[in-house]
Amino acid sequence: MLRSLTGVVAVLAAAVGTPAFADEAKVTFMLDFISLGRHAPWYVAQQKGFFAEEGLEVEILPSKGTADAIRGVVTGLAPIGLVDVPSLVAAGSAAGDVRIVAVAYQEAPYCVYSLNPGANVTQPKQLEGLKFGSSSASFLPQIWRAIMRMNDLDSSTLEVVNVDAAARVPMLAAGQIEGVDQFLMSGPAIKRAAPDKEPVCLFAPDLGLDIYSNSIGVNRQFLDANPTAVKGFVRAAMRGWQYTMAHRDEAADIMVKAVPSLDRGIVRDEIDLLEKVVINDDVKTNGFGHVLPEKAAATFDFMNKNVDIVGDKLDAKSIFVAGYLPDAPIRPDGK
Repeated sequence: MLRSLTGVVAVLAAAVGTPAFADEAKVTFMLDFISLGRHAPWYVAQQKGFFAEEGLEVEILPSKGTADAIRGVVTGLAPIGLVDVPSLVAAGSAAGDVRIVAVAYQEAPYCVYSLNPGANVTQPKQLEGLKFGSSSASFLPQIWRAIMRMNDLDSSTLEVVNVDAAARVPMLAAGQIEGVDQFLMSGPAIKRAAPDKEPVCLFAPDLGLDIYSNSIGVNRQFLDANPTAVKGFVRAAMRGWQYTMAHRDEAADIMVKAVPSLDRGIVRDEIDLLEKVVINDDVKTNGFGHVLPEKAAATFDFMNKNVDIVGDKLDAKSIFVAGYLPDAPIRPDGK
C-alpha cells in the first residue's frame, strides 16, 4: 500500500500541478475503501439533506483503499476524502498537500482478529510467534511490533505472512493463518465467513496505542479557496455522525438503500462497532470531529518513530488545521 501510494501520488501530483476545481457547491468526497456499513454516517448526511442544507451537492466516491483516497485528495480528483492519518504520516512528503480539518475515528480501529476456537488471541503475549496475515508493503505490522515493544514483548517473533487483503478473512476462516490484520468493524464479515466460530479482536487502543485514525482530509489549495464550503461540509458530516449513532436502524436502512449489494445485518452490526472508535470522553464533551493538539502531535510522533517514512517527514502542526469544526459542538447526546 505504502509503496503504491508514494509512487502514484508523486507521479500524478507532478503531472497535474495545481488542481483545477469545479464549482465549490459540487464536492466529491472519497471514502477510504469500497462502501461498507462503517460508512453509513456519510450517506446519512447525504440522504437526510444535511449537505444540501449547507448549499453543497456531495458525491460519495468509493475507493480501492487508503492509498487511493490520499491520492484522490492530493491530485484534486476528490478534494475532500476520508483519510487515515497514520497512512498520511507514513506517506511523508508525497501527501504534504493534505490538510486534516476534523477527526472521524478518535481511536485507531486496528485489530489482530483471530477465532475462537482457534488461536483466540486475547492477550498481547500471544502475539509472540503468531502467524499473522498482513502485507509486507503495509506499515501495520510495524505498528503491531511497536505495540509489542510497548508491552515488553519480543517484536521479532511476530511472523508476518504476506497475504492479499481479499484473501485474509477466507484464510483465517480456513485455519491457514492464526490472525489477520483488520479493522474492528470487520468482525461481522469475519463471523459470516466462519459462522461456527467467534471472531476475537485484540484491539490496539486497549494495548496503549493512543493515536488518531480516519479523518476528514482536504486538498490544501481547495481549502484555501473554499473555506466556507469546507466548514459547511464538516458541519453536515458531523450531523450525519450524530444522527447515525442516535438512529442506527434508520441509518442501516439508508445505507442499504444507497448500496443495495450490502447485507443489512452486517451494516447494522458495523454501525454498533463504530461507537468504540468514534465516541470517547473528548467527543462527549467537545463534539464529533474534535481534535486535541497533543494527541495529533502524539500520532505523528508515534508514526515517525516506529514506521518507515517515505520522503520527508510531516509535522502535525502543518497538517492539522483548526477553525473548521462547527461553532456549536455536535455531541452524541444531541445537547
